[in-house]
Amino acid sequence: MAPIYEYEAISRGGERVAGRIEADRSNIAAKQLKESGYYVTSIKEVQEKKDLGSVLKASGRVKTKDLTIFSHQFAAMIDAGISLVDAFNILYEEAEHPKLKEVIREIQEDIETGSSLSDAMSRHPKVFPELYCQLVRAGETGGVLNTVLNQLAAHYDKQEEINGKVKSALYYPITILVIAVFVVIFLVVKIVPTFVGMFNSFGAALPLPTRILLGASDFLQTYWWALLLGIGGLLAIFYSYRQTPSGELQLDKLILKIPVIGNMMQKVILSRFSSTLAILLGSGVDLISSLNIVEDVVGNKVYANALVEARGQVREGVSFSRPLANMPIFPSILVQMVKIGEESGNLEMMLNKVSNFYDREVGNAVEASISLIEPLMIVFLAGVVGFIVISIVLPMFEMFQQF
Repeated sequence: MAPIYEYEAISRGGERVAGRIEADRSNIAAKQLKESGYYVTSIKEVQEKKDLGSVLKASGRVKTKDLTIFSHQFAAMIDAGISLVDAFNILYEEAEHPKLKEVIREIQEDIETGSSLSDAMSRHPKVFPELYCQLVRAGETGGVLNTVLNQLAAHYDKQEEINGKVKSALYYPITILVIAVFVVIFLVVKIVPTFVGMFNSFGAALPLPTRILLGASDFLQTYWWALLLGIGGLLAIFYSYRQTPSGELQLDKLILKIPVIGNMMQKVILSRFSSTLAILLGSGVDLISSLNIVEDVVGNKVYANALVEARGQVREGVSFSRPLANMPIFPSILVQMVKIGEESGNLEMMLNKVSNFYDREVGNAVEASISLIEPLMIVFLAGVVGFIVISIVLPMFEMFQQF
């Protein structure tokens, strides 16, 4: 449904009129009124009241998947020779994400008033990152916008695939852990108390594991609210600390040190770094500007700080491979490929090779992490459930021995 606009106008007879009109945009509404013989003095969109759900949905973050679909559709229309204004008309109709839909309309209006596509996109940094705007600007300058859009679509396809692999490795243990916690809470709160009366009726001294289990059961039933408040408070503290520069750096360092997971995340970061830098250099963006963009793309403060330092040295005339070689977070294979790329003048090609290598390594790391996590989760669950069973069975054996 098209937006509704309230207007005030003067008719051909000099009479002031007011009303409402439905149109895709304000300039179209004004044009329709002018063709009907009205001189428009004011026009504004009617802001409809929205419930909380629709507001949250409209303010939601545009994800990589949304940008991937947008890029594929946009590239196809540019390849077909459709003008920018007409292309954005179609993109507006096809977009499903409310926030993206709203931004598409604003970009279309900016283009119609004379803005370039890259400038219009750069006004929405929460939707179109600096990488996207820089590549679109390079495509506009070189007259290869369709090529750049296809590269962006392929780039975001690749990132979405890598993110999916990482999520598959992390979701499994998290899901199992959550299920295990709920099962244990059910056993401790609902099952264990049924044995308390039986144990007390015999008056036998309870073993230590049983006393620990009963204490945990009493605590959960009596102070469950305190436990929830404590967990909520810890999460709030963690989130607040994560938002500080020092907190972000320390937590990113910690992630890289986690066994198995840290190794996998390092490969993801290196793949993202090399593929992003390659696409920027291939589009004609200079190395220093490219590094400035990549710093925000890698997604880890440790690597971002390293790239800031490397960029400073490159600006002073040092080759790019030299600062990387002095930083242990960059593997020797990556440093050697960058060095060869610089010497041969094919840095973009070498970075693409590095990216493809680490893409495969991410897949291997995901499989390795899952194969290691599965037995660890089984051992963990067996230990927890075994402790509960032993805590219940031990006093039973002692009671049977009394008879």
